[in-house]
Amino acid sequence: MRDRIPPARLTPLTPVLVRIGWVWALAAAGPLMAADTPTGTPNLTLSRTLESPAPASSPPATEPRVIESTPATVRLLPLEISVNGASVGSWVLLERNGTLYAPAEAFVEWRVNRRAAAIPFTHQGVPWYPLSAVPGFDAQLNFANQSVDLKFQPQAFAATRLAQPVADRPPLTPASPGVFANYDISYTNTKQRDAGPTQQDLGALLELGFSNNWGVFTSTYAARSLTSRDPLAPRNVRRLETTFTRDLPDDNLTLRLGDSTTRSGSLGRSVYFGGIQLGRNFGLKPGFIAQPLPVVTGLSSAPSTVELYINDALRQTSQVPTGPFAIDNFPLLTGSGQARVVVRDVLGRETVLVQDFFSHSSLLEEGLNDWSVEAGAVRRNLGLNNADYGQVFASGLLRHGFSKSLTLETRGEWGRNTQGAGLGLIQALPMNLLGQVAMAFSRDDSSGPGRHWLAGLEHTNLRHGFTLRSEGASRGYRQIGQEANALAYQRQVSGSYTYSSERFGALGLAYARVNSYDQGQLATYSLNYTVRVGERSSLSFNVVRVSGLAGSNASATSLGVSLLVPLEKQLTLSSNVTRRGGQTDAYASASQGINGVTGLGWRTLAGQRTGQNYAEGGVYYQGTQGMLTADVSASALQQTVRLGAQGGLVAMDGQVFASRQILDSFALVEVPGYADVGVGFQGSVLARTNKDGKALVPRLLPYQANSIRLDPSELPISAELDSIEQVVVPGSRTGVIVKFPVRSGRGALVKIVLDDGEPAPAGAEVELLGDKQVFYVARRGEAFVTGLQFTNRLRLKWEGASCTFAVDLPPASSQDDIARVGPLTCSGVRR
Repeated sequence: MRDRIPPARLTPLTPVLVRIGWVWALAAAGPLMAADTPTGTPNLTLSRTLESPAPASSPPATEPRVIESTPATVRLLPLEISVNGASVGSWVLLERNGTLYAPAEAFVEWRVNRRAAAIPFTHQGVPWYPLSAVPGFDAQLNFANQSVDLKFQPQAFAATRLAQPVADRPPLTPASPGVFANYDISYTNTKQRDAGPTQQDLGALLELGFSNNWGVFTSTYAARSLTSRDPLAPRNVRRLETTFTRDLPDDNLTLRLGDSTTRSGSLGRSVYFGGIQLGRNFGLKPGFIAQPLPVVTGLSSAPSTVELYINDALRQTSQVPTGPFAIDNFPLLTGSGQARVVVRDVLGRETVLVQDFFSHSSLLEEGLNDWSVEAGAVRRNLGLNNADYGQVFASGLLRHGFSKSLTLETRGEWGRNTQGAGLGLIQALPMNLLGQVAMAFSRDDSSGPGRHWLAGLEHTNLRHGFTLRSEGASRGYRQIGQEANALAYQRQVSGSYTYSSERFGALGLAYARVNSYDQGQLATYSLNYTVRVGERSSLSFNVVRVSGLAGSNASATSLGVSLLVPLEKQLTLSSNVTRRGGQTDAYASASQGINGVTGLGWRTLAGQRTGQNYAEGGVYYQGTQGMLTADVSASALQQTVRLGAQGGLVAMDGQVFASRQILDSFALVEVPGYADVGVGFQGSVLARTNKDGKALVPRLLPYQANSIRLDPSELPISAELDSIEQVVVPGSRTGVIVKFPVRSGRGALVKIVLDDGEPAPAGAEVELLGDKQVFYVARRGEAFVTGLQFTNRLRLKWEGASCTFAVDLPPASSQDDIARVGPLTCSGVRR
C-alpha cells in the first residue's frame, strides 16, 4: 500500500525523527498514554481526553478559526494505520496536547466524515483536523509493530451504493438499404361427409418493407378467397397498415408516420388512426428499467461480504467496505417480497438484515417522464376497407414519476365532434398494496357531457395475490373512435384472489360483473385449482358459472378437469374432460415441440366434441428459410385439410435471400470465396453461405451488441481470417452488412535451401510479394505459406541479406489440398 505522507514530513523536525527512529517517536507520544496503563503493555489505549467539538459560539465551518502552532507542544507521529481493522498504509499523524490530528486527505482516503464544525489546526501552513471530529473515535497503539488501530462508528463512513452499472450505448452499425417481404400463406380444403360441395380457400398475409439509415417503411395486406368461385365470397385484397417508423435512440423517441394506434393509459382506449405519432420509447436503450427499483440498505462495521437473498433465494454476493451501504442492482422484480441481507466480516461474524420491498411495472422511476402525442384521423373498418378514415383528432398522454411510490398520469383528446380529458394517480400504499384512481370527462356533439371513473387495488407476493377494480361511466360518456350508438358500460366490478404453494398447489378465485345501459347485467364466477402430480405433471380443476345470459336471468355452469404430463425432448401428453349444458366433451392429445433452431414437430388429438367423435393432427417443419405446416381434422360431418407456409425474402446488395420472417433486425454476412459455411448467432447456426460466400442472418436484437460468428470447423485449413467473430449493433428492423476479410489462395509447405545446399536458417522471414503477410522458416528450411496462386514470387530475408525466387503450384484436387514445393534455391543468402 502506498504511503500517504503530507507536506509536513519536509519540516526540520522530520530528519530528527528519522535519525532517532520509531522508538523515539513512540516515546515522544508519552502524553498520549493513559496514566493508569502498566508499563510494557503491548497495546495501549490512546487518551480519550481529546479535543471536543467546537462550541456553539465558534465560527462556522466555512470560516474556520485558525490556531497557530507552538513548536514545544507539537509531535509528528509516523505510524502504520488501520481503520476499523483494514490497513490504510503509513501516515503521519500530529499530536498536540493529547489530541490526535490528521491531514484533510486522510479523511477522504479513509472514507470517514468529520463534523463540519471541527476547527483545523495549522502547522507549517498545512491544516490538520482532530480525529475526535469523527463520531465514535477510538485508538489503540501497538508497540510490537509500531502501528495504531483507529476505530470509528460505522455510521461515520461514507455510504457505498451497489448500483447497476450505466452501460454506454453501443454505437450503431450503419444500415445498408434493403427490401424485405414477409408472407403467411394458408390453403384450406373442407369436404362434407354427406357428399356436399367441397370448399377451398386460399388466403395470405403479406408485408412489404424497406429500410435504411433514415428508418423503416412497411405496408401490410390481407388476401382472402383467392380460389373462390362463390359470388357471395369474391376474391379480395385489402390494405391493412402503411407506416414509416424512425427511431431516435439518443433521445429515446420514436416517430411514426401513417397508420398506427394511440396509447391508451388508465381510462383511454387504443384507436387505429392514420397520421403522425411521436412518443417516448424506452426500448431503444437496452437494459433500461423505467419502474422504480427496490433499494436494500444495511451497515457494516468492517470490510465485509454481503449476500443478498430475495424470497429465500440467493441472488448475488458483493464486497462492501466499512460503513452504510445500499443495494439496488439486483434483478428486476415486480410485486412484493422479502429481501434478506447477510453481512459477514473478515472475522466471520454475521449480521442478518431483513427488509420488505415492493415494486410494480405501473410505476415510473422518480423524475422520469413517459409520453406520447398523436394527430390524424380515426381509421374505421380496418381489414374491410383500404382507406376508411373518420373524425380528425389530436391526443396526448403524459406519465410522470413524482416519487418512487407515486406516478401521475394525464390524458387529453380533441376531435371535431368529441373532446375529453382525464387524470389518474398510481400510488404504492402501505402493506405492499398498489392503488389506482382515475377520473375522465368528455363532451360529444350527439350525447352531450359524460364522465368516467376508476378505482383499483392490487397486491402480489410470493404466496398470495388479489386485485379489486371498479369503474363506471355515465350514459353520455364518449371517446375518440367510439361509435355513436355504442354506449359505455354503466358499471364494471372485478376481483380475484390467488394462492400458490409448493406443497398444496395453486388456487384461484375470480368474479366479474358488467352492468350495461342496454343489455342488463352479466356476471361471471370462476374457481380453478392446480396441484402437482409426481415430479413434473399437474392436475387442474376449474368451475365457471355465467349468469345474466342474453339479458335475462339465464345461467350456465361449466366443470372441467385436465391432466398435463410433460416428458423428455419437449414431448407432452394431456387430457381434458369438460361438462357444460348437459353435455360432456373429452379428448386426449400428444405433441412434440420443435427442439432447436430447426427441426420437426407434430401434434395429435382424439376425443368427443358436441356429441361427435373428433380427431385432428398436424406436422410442422421449421428450417432456416421458413416454416411449413400441415393440419388435418375429421369429424362425423366433415374433414378439413389445412396447409401453410411462413417465411420471408430479403433483397440486399444485389442478391435475393430466402429467410424466416423478418420481424427483427438482420445482417448480410460476406465470406468471399467460401460456400456452405455455417454462420451463427447466440450459439446457433442460423444460415449458411451460398456459392458467393454470402448468407442472411435474421433475428438480430435491435440496439444491442450482436456477436456474429463463423463455424471454424467448416472453414478450409488454408482460410486465413483476422477474426471469426464480429459484433454489430443494428437499428430496429434494419439490415447491416458484415464482411469477414479472407486471404484468398492456397497454402503450401515450401522447402528453401541456400547456395551451398544447406536448408534456410530457422527464423528467417519469408514474404509473398504483393502481400503484407509475413511467414517464418521452421525446421529443415521449411515454411508454410498461404495466399499462393498458381505462379508466385517469394522473398527470403536473413541478417540483412535477401533473395527472391519463383514458386509454381501444382494443380489442387480441393481447396484444402496442401502442396509441398521444393527444395527451391535461394541465392545470395549465407548462414
